[in-house]
Amino acid sequence: MSRLLSRPVLLALTALLSAVAVLRFGVLPTILVMMVGVTSAVLVGRHRAGRFTVRPRARRGQEWRPTVQHAELPTPADDPAIGYPEPSVEQFAARTPPLAHLKLEGGLRTALDGFALGRAKRIVEAPDLLSHAAADAESWPVVELAVQKTLELARGRGVGIQAEGQVGLQKALALSAARGVLLAEWRQLEDGKTVWDGPVARIRASDAFTIQRVSEATERQQLPDLFAGIARRPQDFEVRLLLPYALTTAFYLRLQGNPPNAFAA
Repeated sequence: MSRLLSRPVLLALTALLSAVAVLRFGVLPTILVMMVGVTSAVLVGRHRAGRFTVRPRARRGQEWRPTVQHAELPTPADDPAIGYPEPSVEQFAARTPPLAHLKLEGGLRTALDGFALGRAKRIVEAPDLLSHAAADAESWPVVELAVQKTLELARGRGVGIQAEGQVGLQKALALSAARGVLLAEWRQLEDGKTVWDGPVARIRASDAFTIQRVSEATERQQLPDLFAGIARRPQDFEVRLLLPYALTTAFYLRLQGNPPNAFAA
């Protein structure tokens, strides 16, 4: 068909139809026929020369494909093992880049952070995470213990907690802790049972980047509920640090357990 509708054929057909139109319909219809014919001939010529393409229409009901932001990037070629001691709340006060003391090469840091962004997004957007953690006999005690340790830390630093907002505050801490548990279980599923050097757990460098990304997202989401339960904020302590502390404490505590059964119902 494309060979039959070449530029010379279209021009000849346009001339023939124009003659018929001028004899039977007058000048205006003839001009319209000539315009359509000449335009078609030009487009066909450009198409045959490769300068013009016709895109097929997308089928309705086409399946949604995730964007780059929704898809987790592949595991970095180099994701070195690092030591992770029991977390301290002071480690989050400086807001320094993850693993700044290791002097990692710039390309490796970029790869690790890119991977962490995808993983953090999946953790933060996990549906009903707190409900699932509450129904897990192994995960929920870790969440409860992390929340308890965080509240003890808050009271020890002079933070006053008011009864009216205590439920929201505890829920915010529990959600942060549940995200830490999920990250720890993810690490255990990939590497197996955690290797320990005394009190120091062996994790991956990408986990440190993921912890920062999840902590940043959790602060943006949960700070209103956290502050709603605070009656007194001491001048020498940032209340926002309670969220990353709950997350990393739960992460650290969950690493002490056995890897989760990924095939459990």
